[in-house]
Amino acid sequence: MNRRKNLLALIGTVVLLVSLSVPLMQCAPAAEEEAPPVEEEGPYEAYVSSLPEGCFPVTKECFEQAKGEGQLNIYDWAEWWPEDIYEGFSEEFGIKIVRDNFADMTEVLAKFKLYPEVEYDFVLPESRLLIQMKELGVLQRINHDWVPNVNEYLPEATKQSWYDPGYQYGVASDLYILGYSYNTKYVDDPRIPSWAVLFEPDEKYKGRITMLNSMYGVIGSALKYLGYSWNSDDEDELMEVKELLLRQKPWVMAYESWPARIVLEEEAWIAHQWYGDAYFLSRELESLRVALPVEGSQKGMDFMVIPIGSAHPAAAHLFINYIFRPEVNGLLIETIGYLPNHTTVGEFLSEELQEIQPSEEYLLDKCEYETSKAYAGKGKELRSAIWEELKM
Repeated sequence: MNRRKNLLALIGTVVLLVSLSVPLMQCAPAAEEEAPPVEEEGPYEAYVSSLPEGCFPVTKECFEQAKGEGQLNIYDWAEWWPEDIYEGFSEEFGIKIVRDNFADMTEVLAKFKLYPEVEYDFVLPESRLLIQMKELGVLQRINHDWVPNVNEYLPEATKQSWYDPGYQYGVASDLYILGYSYNTKYVDDPRIPSWAVLFEPDEKYKGRITMLNSMYGVIGSALKYLGYSWNSDDEDELMEVKELLLRQKPWVMAYESWPARIVLEEEAWIAHQWYGDAYFLSRELESLRVALPVEGSQKGMDFMVIPIGSAHPAAAHLFINYIFRPEVNGLLIETIGYLPNHTTVGEFLSEELQEIQPSEEYLLDKCEYETSKAYAGKGKELRSAIWEELKM
């Protein structure tokens, strides 16, 4: 009997302990589940997330191909675009830039005629040269899917430019006009801003004038001064130009496309220059002023193109897209002083530069685009003969 009581007591004790242990087990903290591993941000995703507001990324395909190419071979003017642009691009993308410089558009055309597949990735021709390069078949088409900033910010009028409808082969980085600069310490002429100051100068300016080393620029400017079309192929009009230029020649100290040194050191007092180049130098020489001739001038565009010999085409597209970031394009225009060809870049320009921009009326009514009438056929033959005699 006692053994039975002891057994029942033992069983009751076990049941009690089990019943007490159940809630204790339920209240024990659950084991923490391991969080899924955080995926590291890849290079393309990091590039996209780092873009400033208003900037659009190239496709992943373009980005990765450009990074794989690792280099960009540029053929452009020396000391023109700001170094910050090249350095900023290289630093951001890890792409090495190798630059080769040309002296003028004639040199560029000659090189591509001799070596159509020369391995440049990015070239900066002006309007006439773009057309000539297209005719030579040395340009590859722009992949619009790889330049979203261009698609967004290139003005509609430029997208359908007669130079290159649909911007198939080139993207215009800026607009330009040809004029002249003068040093107010030595030049005080009531005829300013007429071309007359340049082509019929006072005696005291003898040996103090520089002209562009450009057949089309010099002859075209003289044509406009005489009241003719920049693109004239009329023999009588061009012979009149020849006489004018031969009379002017004793006053000319040099035919030079970038007369920075002689202008800044005040050896040259009047310089036939692109409007932006003159503005650029005027920021270093307080007495230098820029003139837009009342008779009118040439207008045109500088283009970013990719030759067929390019070994790094994705890097070239990436660079073009970079140039069309609003802030980068603003830095470009502010530095070179040319007219913007970007729909939103105005807000990044200084008041000083905005104030000297030519009016739309001047551009439309007084300035002409250069056409094949000037650089082909009879127009080219007559100009070449004049230029050869002038440079003898």
